Amino acid sequence: MTTPIPIPPAPLHGTGRHRALKAAAVLALTAGLTLGDLTMAGAAQAATLGDGIAAQALGQYTSDNAEVRKRRYEGAADGVNAKNNCNFYTGFWTDPRNRRFDGTSAPRTGTNGAACGKSKGYMYVNGTKTWTTANWKSRAWCSDFAKYTWYWGGAKVTGLNASAASFRDYGRANGTWHTRAQVEAKAYVPKKGDVVSYDWNADGVIDHVGVLTAYSTRYKAYFSVEGNSSDKLTYKNTKQSATSRYVVGYTSPRPL
Repeated sequence: MTTPIPIPPAPLHGTGRHRALKAAAVLALTAGLTLGDLTMAGAAQAATLGDGIAAQALGQYTSDNAEVRKRRYEGAADGVNAKNNCNFYTGFWTDPRNRRFDGTSAPRTGTNGAACGKSKGYMYVNGTKTWTTANWKSRAWCSDFAKYTWYWGGAKVTGLNASAASFRDYGRANGTWHTRAQVEAKAYVPKKGDVVSYDWNADGVIDHVGVLTAYSTRYKAYFSVEGNSSDKLTYKNTKQSATSRYVVGYTSPRPL
């Protein structure tokens, strides 16, 4: 069992302590503060690519915007988790209006037979950043989420697709793939904005990916936000071992 890393106390106001704690976590991760034993990057690194990606990932989970909050669940975009793979992020990438349309299609019907919902979000339409309705689509979406955070965080996303394995392929093609063995040997230190790749069955197949939002060199542990984790968007804010047997490696982003 992992031990939660404490979040510094935050003033109790607004909608309550739970939201205040989440807000404190976001500020810490983006402004160089410390979450218990987890030390963040200093002010000199505040504008790095990894910081921007981590902020995007956390923002998707902690946002108070009603439309963004719908993205945390699969289904009909009504705040109820239908667990049917319908999600905003796949809808974003498969929308032909989107400047970054990925050229693929996905069903508008979930794995439970129900129609996918829809919600609003930003995308570039006809060259203009537009707050517009996106029709949710149904497919495994951990990679679609991670790619989304890289895109809005300012990273190169060419070569990435709906396959979780595409992040390892991207890393190998761009010279930014780092294996678990390299982390164990201290030849590489994972960073905010990296994408961690998992293989649940030790069969060489990448089954899942997540976006790192913080890393502790002391504990070789990280926090992450992961799409399609337990059928929803999940913020994993406990110490996850960077050298777990399920971890295959880490891909760092390239700037545009």
